[in-house]
Amino acid sequence: RHHKAKIAFILSAMRHHAEDLRARGWTVDYVRLEDSGNSGTFTGEVARAIERHAPDRIVATEPGEWRVLAAMQEWADRFDVPIDLREDSRFVCTHAEFDTWASARKQLRMEFFYRDMRRKTGLLLDEHGEPEGGEWNYDSENRKPPPNAPLLIPQPLRFKPAAITRDVLDMVARRFADHPGSLDHFVFATTREDALAQQAHFIGQALARFGDYQDAMLTDQPFLWHSILSPYLNCGLLDP
Repeated sequence: RHHKAKIAFILSAMRHHAEDLRARGWTVDYVRLEDSGNSGTFTGEVARAIERHAPDRIVATEPGEWRVLAAMQEWADRFDVPIDLREDSRFVCTHAEFDTWASARKQLRMEFFYRDMRRKTGLLLDEHGEPEGGEWNYDSENRKPPPNAPLLIPQPLRFKPAAITRDVLDMVARRFADHPGSLDHFVFATTREDALAQQAHFIGQALARFGDYQDAMLTDQPFLWHSILSPYLNCGLLDP
């Protein structure tokens, strides 16, 4: 029972992506939620796609959800088609790397994993491999109270829903009326172009003071200095 806005965001981003692929010359077989014959499951739709296309193999990206991964791992036994399940390139750390890291530790602490990923990538390290600024962690400096002047608080970009998004919003309101949340103020990016615009806006307008106020909260300000980029990273509109 996902939030209505989350359902609308994911489905709109998918439909926009399908149209973008078509515009770039790809042949796309896209099944919409309310299309006739939709089985309602990934596995069921793969089965129907195999009937339509008789493929030599199926190439898919490993999902980020355990339940979906378990279903995809059963395809090889269910279908008489080779399954090529590829790693998701949106992760800095592979499964094998994490297994190696975790196997040598009695406790799995995010702080130490974070430091090792910094060492692996070189992010925020100086030429000697030491952390920029001399410290690994600046959490003690991110607890400043928000300023009393609301006009100083940066506002994220808000995107007017395009026709594809409006169709999805109508469908979600109709089909998922009993789910939590509201669709009244849906202003999220649903294309890579708009997600990149939000990224540039955050870097230019909010990143410099994000560290100061990342833990601050105000009852009438839903976002403050936060980037609002995690939905776009999670669904693939942005690359880490």
